[in-house]
Amino acid sequence: MITAIHAFASGDDVFVVWQLNAPIVDCAGFALFRHVEGQQPVPVDTWVGFEDEPADATGRHKPSTEWPVQKTNWTDYFAPGNGKVRYGVTPVLMTGAETVAPTPAAPAMWSEWIITGEKTATTGYFNRGTISAQWLQRAIGHEVAPTKKLLEVTETVGDPIRNFLGGLARERLVALLDEAIADPKRTIFAALFEMNDPELIAKLSALGPRANVVLGNSSGGTASGVKETDDSAAVIGAAGVRVTRRNIAPARYAHNKFVVFCDASGAPKTVWTGSINWTQTGVCTQNNNGIELNDDDIARDYRSHWERLRDAGKSTPDDLVEDNDRTRSYQTGKSKVSLWFSPTSDRRDLNKARDLINGAKQGIVFLMLNPGPDGLLGPIIERSSPHDKHYDPNLYVRGVLNNFPNRDEKASDEDSLSLLTSDGVRENFTKDNLANVLKPVAINKTADWWAKEIANINKFLIAVHSKVIVLDPAGDSPVVITGSNNFSDRASSKNDDNMVIIEGDARLAAAYAVNVIGIYNQYRWQRWRNTPEGQKDKGLKRSDQWLKDRIGAKWLERETRFWVGT
Repeated sequence: MITAIHAFASGDDVFVVWQLNAPIVDCAGFALFRHVEGQQPVPVDTWVGFEDEPADATGRHKPSTEWPVQKTNWTDYFAPGNGKVRYGVTPVLMTGAETVAPTPAAPAMWSEWIITGEKTATTGYFNRGTISAQWLQRAIGHEVAPTKKLLEVTETVGDPIRNFLGGLARERLVALLDEAIADPKRTIFAALFEMNDPELIAKLSALGPRANVVLGNSSGGTASGVKETDDSAAVIGAAGVRVTRRNIAPARYAHNKFVVFCDASGAPKTVWTGSINWTQTGVCTQNNNGIELNDDDIARDYRSHWERLRDAGKSTPDDLVEDNDRTRSYQTGKSKVSLWFSPTSDRRDLNKARDLINGAKQGIVFLMLNPGPDGLLGPIIERSSPHDKHYDPNLYVRGVLNNFPNRDEKASDEDSLSLLTSDGVRENFTKDNLANVLKPVAINKTADWWAKEIANINKFLIAVHSKVIVLDPAGDSPVVITGSNNFSDRASSKNDDNMVIIEGDARLAAAYAVNVIGIYNQYRWQRWRNTPEGQKDKGLKRSDQWLKDRIGAKWLERETRFWVGT
């Protein structure tokens, strides 16, 4: 029977997981209830019906009392964005070959109350940038080329699709800028990689000379982002923004995405950093995160580093690297925060992260663009590789890479990778070890319930741009690693980047883990749906075999330990 239920918030999404100690006979799935404080509990909706029901590609959904959840976890994308909520779960039982029993009005067992949208000294914000989604295909329509229409809506400030894709990350960044605009004595200091987003350009222009920007030139050369960034620099410069161009590409990237917000006296107070480039795609169509740090010491160090970048101009002097090698540690509430600027002289930022990865006891989840063959992907994958000395059979490892780096060309397996391990040696990892590391994918054909989705191509080539590693969110020492750093050797040794490590903040770690697993689960399902087996699947099963297969499964035990620590 059901022994416990737990809920974890990530902005306006909530991940719910429940535990069982034995199979439930004739269980057709579970009805999950959402109880917002002050309101009556309601069943959450699901989008997949029973396999013997007529197919419907219109996005139809029903309460989970009718279309139950045939899993022991669920991400609620319709949780309140700012409020107090709890969740309950109850079995839905079969009463015949084609019927299920009525579900009670509300479950007997509930999770603890959690608060969504809670803001503390270190708060993570996420967009909804996944464009390979059923809802977006329906919203865009089929009248024009989907990518052309998507480009139009993401460059239209105020468009509801743009705002939805931008999520709470866009909302919070705009709010911080608006707060600075409203006070004529406040200033900001930003270090940015590229720029073309019309809304953020307008906010900088409104600040005028109170905005100070060190702006890179994207990837250099003739890349389209270079011209767009140059044009944007001219626009904000004409509005009085103090712009310093740091054109160091293509040998190095001025790859930061941070902003320091100062109060009316000029004192640095708040830092916004993370993975979001100030572009349409960065804000709207890539999976990205932003983290807000409200700590005077951290803000002062970011402001000091900004001045070093400004003074460096188009070079990377030795004294900049020497300063980046310095250890920066802070105590923020109950959390320990480590800050690393790059380039460094000896990969000390990656070495710090690697040591934490090697110490993970319950699980590692991550999102990466492309960590390269010499970054942090090797140390993570070896934790789930049986032949490696760092292997832990009880460790839960899940992740999404936008690009698989450095494929081993001699191997027959398409996804065989040659990666640097924790011990500094090159090791080949094959598909068996990479089964829980995915690349983004869209449903590639129309069938049954599902419409063909918008693929990440052309302007929208990057699907996952976030740089996030989460360790042991339910453990004694939860860790979040994020920033602009791609967890690669290039990011550590050549680029302007920053990496923030937060230890001991279970709330923040859970929020980031919810975001990672939501993205992972979507791409995992889409990848499976494109397989011959997935194409044959027609929906929910009128059988309890799906649950019998889960009870006692080692992978489920690992997953449960990751979320609840037991």
